[in-house]
Amino acid sequence: MKLSCILLFASCLAACAETEEQINKRFAVQPGGKIVVDVDFGSIAISTNATSEVVVDVFRKISRGSKSDEEAFLRDRPVTFSQDGNSITIHSRANSKLTLTWRRSQRVEGKFTITVPAAFHAQLKTSGGGIAVSDLTGEVKAGTSGGGLRFTRLHGTLDGDTSGGSVVVKDFRGPAQVGTSGGGITIENVTGKVDGSTSGGSISARFSSPLSEAVKLESSGGGVTVRLAETSAFNLDASSSGGSVSSDLPVTVVGRIARDHLKGAVNGGGKPMVLRASGGGIHVRKL
Repeated sequence: MKLSCILLFASCLAACAETEEQINKRFAVQPGGKIVVDVDFGSIAISTNATSEVVVDVFRKISRGSKSDEEAFLRDRPVTFSQDGNSITIHSRANSKLTLTWRRSQRVEGKFTITVPAAFHAQLKTSGGGIAVSDLTGEVKAGTSGGGLRFTRLHGTLDGDTSGGSVVVKDFRGPAQVGTSGGGITIENVTGKVDGSTSGGSISARFSSPLSEAVKLESSGGGVTVRLAETSAFNLDASSSGGSVSSDLPVTVVGRIARDHLKGAVNGGGKPMVLRASGGGIHVRKL
């Protein structure tokens, strides 16, 4: 019995082996620069600091049951850094053409935590993790194949896309275009043009300020709910093939009156608001 326990313990140690890697870098830059991140796994978090530096903390952990396999996995995907003026690029992709065999027991974890000056642009891409950006003034482009997107307190332009998670945009000033194939979309207090689409969830939007630009929200995986001030003025075009359409705000209807379609001016009209749903209903609510 004792020998069996020892063998079991040894097997567990082998199966639970983990290799960790930590990297810390600092780069002197000026506001208005750009951070570019292109990695094949790991989450990316961008926030701001009060300095003229880009500060990067990288954490990666891999469990493959064999120390040599783990080290080979990381070695095949080195994290490289380059600087061109005020632009910093972080890259980590497999060097070998033949991808190392993935196993059921394998666990991969990565975190790229980065702070930049408040006025900075960001171009972010990961194949296996979420992306979060906060308190930034600049152009933001973010894409992931395996996680959610979260953008808070930004000012600039936004282009975000994910194949495997939800999208949250809060307190944003500027045009925002976001899409997801695997989750819902939440939009709160965006001032600027909004274009959001999902095929994997519902959409919830809240506008505390009067609409200053066009809004287009489309879901093929759930319903769409929009909340606005009672005095908001816009031209509504809402249509659903998966439920009913309703509005708490009075609509001067154009065309036919139908359960699944509503089109017309709200409070005299204004910028267009186009709402589409094929997996649920559409509801326009007052705050």
